[in-house]
Parts: sequence; structure tokens; C-alpha cells
Amino acid sequence: MNRRRFAAAVTAGAVSASAGCLSDLIDDVTTFEASPIRVSETAADEAGYEYQGTEERVEEREVAGESIEATNYISRYTRTIDLPIDALGGETEAGVFGVVSTPQVHVAGEDFNPVGDMNEAELAEHVQDQYDELEIDRNVGGRAIEPDELSSTVSFETYEGTATLEGETGVDVYVDIAQPDHDDDHLVVIGVYPDDEAVPLEDERERIDTLVAGLEHGDDVDVDIVEGSADDGDGDGDDDDDGDDTNADDE
Repeated sequence: MNRRRFAAAVTAGAVSASAGCLSDLIDDVTTFEASPIRVSETAADEAGYEYQGTEERVEEREVAGESIEATNYISRYTRTIDLPIDALGGETEAGVFGVVSTPQVHVAGEDFNPVGDMNEAELAEHVQDQYDELEIDRNVGGRAIEPDELSSTVSFETYEGTATLEGETGVDVYVDIAQPDHDDDHLVVIGVYPDDEAVPLEDERERIDTLVAGLEHGDDVDVDIVEGSADDGDGDGDDDDDGDDTNADDE
């Protein structure tokens, strides 16, 4: 199984049933869909981050001869920062924030977390596009934020890291990663921001906290559906959208 794809991780060996029994059990539960997730316009504006749209990613897997389908949502935000690095030529999109909503899969009394076996670097790859490379190093602590609209606490673990911008310039960064559950979905929240003496660390961290406070997640949340990047994934899942803003708001 490719851990780089958000898949409904259901296998015959994960339940105490034969392949035939499992097939019977999942006949009526072959489709799982997460609820959309995004940051409120007010919070994004306050934090100085720009909404880049939401990717709707549909994954399919074969289990005991049955097709299991899971729909996930990935919303991305970027912040333009003026870094004093000659090679960047001034302002660049060095702040990145992403949120993923993926369905919890329930089969035969067992719960499966589609991203539970992914490490921090693999999770980060799914929500950041601005960095050509991102290496995550040691854990440097954590903090917890209570979103205004979500009933779940977002508990971050923070890591030091190094990112490559513009294909050649290395920048020290901090990476915040959290994996809360909300309603019937598993969420991934990641913020990446520079560690540079010209960029006040506390200010950038507060911007991430503001985004988290403004998280919105649910079936009634409107998102702007965009195409996934050409190099996303490995081709074993289909992005079932045509780029039209069928759920678009007025942003």
C-alpha cells in the first residue's frame, strides 16, 4: 500500500472475518466521504494568508473484491513574506498552511485511520506546494489551540526543518503538525513558516493560531474546488473534479 496517498485503509486481515464475510459486510458501506474544511475569510484575512482553493481527492481501493471509495478535502493557504535573501529577490510565498479532512472508515466494528501510519514529512507533503523540498528535523515542543467553531482541540507538535525555495535557496523553517478528529473525520493541520531573524517568530506563530481558530468543518462548509497538481499521488486514485467551482463561495 502506498502511504503517500490518502486511502481508506481497510484490509481483510484487519477484521476477524473471512473474505466472503467481509464482502457481505461492506456491500452497503463502500463509499466514505469527508466533510469539507477551510478557514473563515475573516481569520485568513487577519492572519495575512491567501486561500489557494480546495482539492477534492477521491481514492479507490479493492478489498475482498469490493471497491472502497473515500473522498478527502485538502485546503491550502499561503502567505507572502519579504525575506532578506538575495536569491529570492524580495517577497516570496514562504508561509504555508494546509488542512486535510479525510473520512474515518468503520467496518465490522473496527475503526481505521487513513493517515495514522504516515510520518510528519509525508503528511507535510500533502499540504504544501511552495517548497521544492522540505526536511523535518527534531521536535521542539508543542501547544494547543481551541478553534472557535470546532469542538476538538488542535494540539500541535512543532518541528525544526529546512525548506528549499525557488529550487535553490535553503531556508530554516518551523513546522506545526496536528491530527485532531472532528465529527466522523480525521483532520490534519499543518503550518510552515520561516525561522529567520528578519521575521518575528512569535508573530508568524500567532498567524497560524489565528488560522486554526478560524477553522470551519462540516457538510455546510463551502469551498472552491480546484484541480490537484499534476505530480500529486501515483495515479492509483482519481480526482473526481473538473476544476469548476461547484461549491464556490464569493471569495
